[in-house]
Amino acid sequence: MKQKNRYSSLYFPIRLTIFYFIGLLLWRILFIGYNDVPDLILPLVKAISLDISMICGVIIVGIIPWLAYLMIGWGWIAQLNKWLHIFLWIFICVVEFGSTLLFKEWGSTLDARAFSYLNHPQEAWASVKDFIPFWTLFFSLFIFVSGIKVLSKLFNHWTPVRTHYFQTIIFIMFLGSVSILGLRGGWQKLPIVPSDAFYSKDMKNNFAATNKVWYFLYSLSKQKEIKLSNKVSDITNFQTNYITNACLPDTTFGKWKGKNIVFIVMEGWSADMVSYLGGNENVTPFFDSLSGHSVRFDNAFSTGFRTDQGLMSILSGIPSIQSINMPNVIDKVTKYPSLPAAMKTSGRKTSFIYGGDLNFSNLYNYLTVIGFDTIIRDQDFTNEDQITEWGVPDHIMVEKAVAVLDQTDGLFFSTILFLSSHSPFEVPWPNDFSSKNDIPSKYKSSVKYSDESLKHFFSMSKNKSWFKNTIFVITADHGSTHSGYAMMEDHKRFRIPMIIYSPDADPMLLSRNIDIPFNHFDLPKTIDQLAGINTGSFKFGRNMFCMDQKRKAYWNIDVAAGFYGIDTSAIEIPDQRDVAKAGEGLLFLDMVKQWYTQL
Repeated sequence: MKQKNRYSSLYFPIRLTIFYFIGLLLWRILFIGYNDVPDLILPLVKAISLDISMICGVIIVGIIPWLAYLMIGWGWIAQLNKWLHIFLWIFICVVEFGSTLLFKEWGSTLDARAFSYLNHPQEAWASVKDFIPFWTLFFSLFIFVSGIKVLSKLFNHWTPVRTHYFQTIIFIMFLGSVSILGLRGGWQKLPIVPSDAFYSKDMKNNFAATNKVWYFLYSLSKQKEIKLSNKVSDITNFQTNYITNACLPDTTFGKWKGKNIVFIVMEGWSADMVSYLGGNENVTPFFDSLSGHSVRFDNAFSTGFRTDQGLMSILSGIPSIQSINMPNVIDKVTKYPSLPAAMKTSGRKTSFIYGGDLNFSNLYNYLTVIGFDTIIRDQDFTNEDQITEWGVPDHIMVEKAVAVLDQTDGLFFSTILFLSSHSPFEVPWPNDFSSKNDIPSKYKSSVKYSDESLKHFFSMSKNKSWFKNTIFVITADHGSTHSGYAMMEDHKRFRIPMIIYSPDADPMLLSRNIDIPFNHFDLPKTIDQLAGINTGSFKFGRNMFCMDQKRKAYWNIDVAAGFYGIDTSAIEIPDQRDVAKAGEGLLFLDMVKQWYTQL
């Protein structure tokens, strides 16, 4: 019996491997249940290769202490091993739990981009904490605590093998070799990558199958590496056609010289919130009434899904790039194109008004560098202004915005960013959607409140001396999935409302729809041309009034790219190891990546 126990302790890593397999299985079941993953069985099967790779990595981390304990038998080495694996288990649990919650909000698990936001964890936690069901917290805590108890028990019963040195050395050498091979994913030419777990067109299934720790560490290792999916020659040809096909704009809308220009950016309004894009729940009655006297864009798209991405597109004409937090790349920020800087060359004063924390994602530095004269943020409000976890409610923020514009001498360009329709969707008073506690209802309630704040802004502004000489561009920073209107990788997730309203323009000229697809990043180019500045600094922009029926809008998430045209749309998932077939969405993304790396 004694001999059997010694050999059992020698093969202890096998028992540890079984523990990690079961732990990962439980976390994957939680992910599938919390995120309503369509496939229940296939993700568990497709996950095996990456799970083996991760577990082999864990084995390699502990292989030297294991060898020392087996050969020497000192008790403190066993304790060191135990706490090493408890630490690794805690790390796995944090990544798995964070990924489970994050996917419902972002459509991606914990990665380098998400990690870059953790300088402000309070904002990230505020976004998700109110939407975590009790059963999710209970099951997560059960996995976490049970794992620590099982690990402690395993190590407390692990004894050294002081006699079978030859077997020990042979086993450790074999274990190390197998672990390295397992970490690599096999004998194939190229090592395993996260996309090896992708098997479905539905990204929920793919991320359920992906090992979250593997994906997180892989993204950190690649965060400074921008890899192209297509051949350089194909990208060059695409870029040539993209620039050549930029047609002349429809000039009937007129020139914007001598006009104030105000961007009003609504947080996370999806297309189904407004009536002219098919919304039928009367969520945005004021916006809907205003859109009846405006130029309405039926196929306006964001390229990304975060506020920092939306602002970069709207203010710098830069499309989003997968997994890159662009305002946070300090050495590049000074080189980004700038619509505020262009506006200043025409004599306009510039201002940015927001009720939240602009240190998040380094936005304050970005806004300062691109040339805003005045920047209003949460620090410019008092505690009496009902500051919530995310910032100042919109109806209070717009009062400050009107005051800033009213105190500006001469022409101005201003951007006003709303925030109350950001999760956790806190509103200062109830409305038609407040009676229900589900996420779609909370989201619609916050959008309705933001619409009321928009009405408050126009009610306060309409009698100001500058109002009639101002052109208002009202849009969203990105779309949303909270209403159930769009899937995470659906082009509808990126479709957003956009209207242009001018109080003194010909009503017949304004009351019309434009169905040509375009992106946020086309805004600066259009404004630049209409205002008579023509700096030529917005490389990717196309005039929004160009009536080209073949034009496409582009978008991307961390693991896919796509495009939308009036007659066609596509989603493309790049192969992270091999050169992909030239797809238009990935070609566009590669064109932007090339520009970015050379910046």
